[in-house]
Amino acid sequence: MNLLGSRLRQRRRQMRLNQRDVAGENSASFLSKVENGVAFPSFKNLRDWSQVLDTTLGDLLGDHLVLEAAKQTILFTDKCHGYLDLLPETKTTNFLRELSTSATSLSTPVPEPPADPEFQYLTAKVLRQRGLLEEAKALVLTVLASCQVSLWRIYHLSLLCQIHSELSEPLEQSLAEDELKNLLASLDQHDLLRTLPDGKALTKGDLDLLRISQGLSSLYS
Repeated sequence: MNLLGSRLRQRRRQMRLNQRDVAGENSASFLSKVENGVAFPSFKNLRDWSQVLDTTLGDLLGDHLVLEAAKQTILFTDKCHGYLDLLPETKTTNFLRELSTSATSLSTPVPEPPADPEFQYLTAKVLRQRGLLEEAKALVLTVLASCQVSLWRIYHLSLLCQIHSELSEPLEQSLAEDELKNLLASLDQHDLLRTLPDGKALTKGDLDLLRISQGLSSLYS
């Protein structure tokens, strides 16, 4: 069963509906084929079914969730590859597969990341896992020298603090911790809510930064 078929069946069963309830008498057999991975529906089919199932096209397709899970499990090769196996082969999935392999296979070199702070962060995590602390530090410092996006500065500074600690560099660690604290203190939850982009421009990073600010607000309220 493919990912879409699995999600359709799971959601339908959660709603306690049969295939006729979702697709109608004439299309129930087609829905059965989709759920079993032997047919693929049109977007009209998916829109109609998602309305009956009270969900969204994105959640039914699920690729964005699986890709995020692959990134989150980058240090756990088998689990990461299991997620990647559910996705189409792209430059991104190929890079993540190679990077995750290098996290646990010392014979596999750590690949050079694209010029993207998220992939550079994941690469630095793998370098740290392999004990290549100086290389990890150099990569993080390179990103911090050019990236002004608050979310990725927070992630990279947090990782840098850990690396400095493991390298027994207390002064550098203290400076990184101070910068991280100042950056976190500068987050304004109301300002982030006010400037949150509309649905077409919204990214996961926008929501992650908002969650961080909300967490800080709860912590210090």
